[in-house]
Amino acid sequence: MKPGAYGLRLTGDAPRSQLLTQVVDGAPIVTIKRSIGRAEVPNVVGEATATVPLINQGALELNRADRSAIVTTRAPLTDDELAHPYLAPIAAVHNHWLGRAAFHAGGVVVDGKAWGVIGTREAGKSTLLAALDDAGMVVLADDLLVLDGEKAFSGPRTLDLRAEAASHFATTRDLGVAGARQRWRLDLGKAPPFAPLAGWIVPQWGEQLKVWREPGAAAAHHIAPARSVGAIAIAPTAFMMAAARPAVVFERPRNLTALASGVETLLNELAS
Repeated sequence: MKPGAYGLRLTGDAPRSQLLTQVVDGAPIVTIKRSIGRAEVPNVVGEATATVPLINQGALELNRADRSAIVTTRAPLTDDELAHPYLAPIAAVHNHWLGRAAFHAGGVVVDGKAWGVIGTREAGKSTLLAALDDAGMVVLADDLLVLDGEKAFSGPRTLDLRAEAASHFATTRDLGVAGARQRWRLDLGKAPPFAPLAGWIVPQWGEQLKVWREPGAAAAHHIAPARSVGAIAIAPTAFMMAAARPAVVFERPRNLTALASGVETLLNELAS
């Protein structure tokens, strides 16, 4: 197996980072080139090329034919910064071109099966993943979950949290500003290259802890807004496979002290 992430092997100016995971032999190769400068580009994903604007007049320029990515930034990126968060949009677009489904979601392995963690902005996805890691589960990915059929691929071995959540987990470290926001990083252990998708966990806020399972195919309305490649449609067969998996809603108060007991209730429901 080779170093990579999101089901892709990385070459060229790829990050030499311990955050990368392992991908299987024969995984599609994406070649990365780093550039220092300014680049003002539109946010466009086409059938042959794509451009994604970055903060501070940076840009990603992606090419489908040679499976490449040029990363332009005003200042050099560290290998860890390139591995996360800058690798995620590169992987989302190239995996889309490969016919895979890319979701703005996390993932965790429970009893050998992958559960996508999906929800609205600031619904507590990364905080829940950190609590699941604390409970001994293997976190597959933080904010990008790529599916190829029923395979859910692992991402870089890190969770990036916001200040309130970071203060609850003793092993986080302050990164300062990386990408577009302040981040506190929680390093993750090893993960398998992929795991079969069992379903979706949907965190949301409420006045008290509630965990319930929605019927099959109910996941569609949760995952539809979380497509990671903008307005480009996921292939119908890939979307229907993902949507056919069950959704388990995890509703909890905004109280971190009760999170561990809530996670225990959630894991019991996933195992049922």
